[in-house]
Amino acid sequence: MCGRYVSVRSNDDLTEEFDAVDATNGEWEAPDYNVAPTKPVRIVVNRPLRDENGTPAPTPTRQLRVASWGLIPSWAKDRKTQGRMFNARLESVATTNAFRRPYAKRRCLVPADGWYEWQLTDDGKQPIYMTPEDGHPIAFAGLYEFWGERGQTITTCTILTASAQGVLAEVHDRMPLVLPHRVWERWLDPAVADPKEVLEPWDEAAGEHLELRPVATRVNKVDNNGPELVERAEPVVDEQRLF
Repeated sequence: MCGRYVSVRSNDDLTEEFDAVDATNGEWEAPDYNVAPTKPVRIVVNRPLRDENGTPAPTPTRQLRVASWGLIPSWAKDRKTQGRMFNARLESVATTNAFRRPYAKRRCLVPADGWYEWQLTDDGKQPIYMTPEDGHPIAFAGLYEFWGERGQTITTCTILTASAQGVLAEVHDRMPLVLPHRVWERWLDPAVADPKEVLEPWDEAAGEHLELRPVATRVNKVDNNGPELVERAEPVVDEQRLF
């Protein structure tokens, strides 16, 4: 599963990387080394921009926006489900009641610098930070939804997860679904109702080159934040690298 990740790049960096316009409206405050469910997160969507009168443009535009992590279905009576719906399983996302509508109409990318998983060892649970070796950003497959009364709606989102592959499976049995650049356009296309062909299992040979870095248990506490959370822990567990 994906319950914590890192998002520290500037809006300018992300709009350039994802070829998007900045529609965050000042809602993103600072880099976050310990993103957790219900926190504000940045997502990339493909929707028509609206003018000052609220009239939508005739064609969609790729935008960087802020959402709350943990999807609330549009039909939900309250926000109680949000803390449980921060992940959506790839195997059932197209048919699960809470996710099937946003899967068909409201898909997004969730930019990240890396994510954390906890590996069970003889000494307890060791947090591992997984991040591209060359430092480039990655994109999780996500869904978003609008909830609330007209004029007072909030945007919420979830991250798709899949079975972990290769060395990643030695850390945890699930992983966020990382989408390669070549499928971003189709995943975001609102005219495509079921882009199942882009939802491929992780391929170690063709996928990202990830460093699996042991980090200190300070990341276990949501209130902790800062670059020290992603520093290599001492003493370290056996170093693991993907490809």
